Amino acid sequence: MQIEKPITPIVEENVIIVPWSLREIIFVIVAALLLTIGAVFLVVQRPDLSNYIMVAIELGYLLPVIVVLFIKKAKPITLGLRKFKPENLAIGCGLIFGAYILIFVHNVILLAFGIAPQGEMLLDLFEQEDFALLVFVGVIMAPFIEEIFFRGFVYSGLKQKYNWKTAALISSALFAIAHMQLVALIPTFLMGLVLTYLYQRSKSIWPGIILHLIVNSFAFGMVYLLSWMEKLL
Repeated sequence: MQIEKPITPIVEENVIIVPWSLREIIFVIVAALLLTIGAVFLVVQRPDLSNYIMVAIELGYLLPVIVVLFIKKAKPITLGLRKFKPENLAIGCGLIFGAYILIFVHNVILLAFGIAPQGEMLLDLFEQEDFALLVFVGVIMAPFIEEIFFRGFVYSGLKQKYNWKTAALISSALFAIAHMQLVALIPTFLMGLVLTYLYQRSKSIWPGIILHLIVNSFAFGMVYLLSWMEKLL
């Protein structure tokens, strides 16, 4: 890839045209995948450093994106770092509530087949000494970095080739797969669809970041409450 002249995002009929395409998206995804594989290898070798390595994984998602932005000389606003209307966040909250109903049904089905849902897996994490760091990664870092990566970069780039619905399905599927939890595949995919629609509607990643932060905070809060109740019983 060669360094190109500075390109500013173009708005045509409320559609953001970004300076990267499918080629750059594939580069970024492959680079992130290789970084993740390397991090997983390190976790196997040093499980005591797993939470710190998780921080590195999250930051690793940003590295290839930064490389592409540098090559394209794109401005941060290209990733969707722009103002938004408050009503978009309210719409997102309503959609998340609807998604939670489907997720609840999904978890009930898992339990009926004797499969532990994602919440029970999170309970095990409370036994770790560095749980505070894990919360910081999950509640603060993940919403910001993942929205930039999956919505601001991957989704907006896919829209240059596909219609927004197809791009939403592909980016949401990648978002779900990246979490590497089979039992959470469907809930994470639904979450990705909501966050992508929110980005499509608002043309800003900030509503998604805020909503993502709220959802993750709620999840960790509920797991903490369940953990506290288990100790009392």
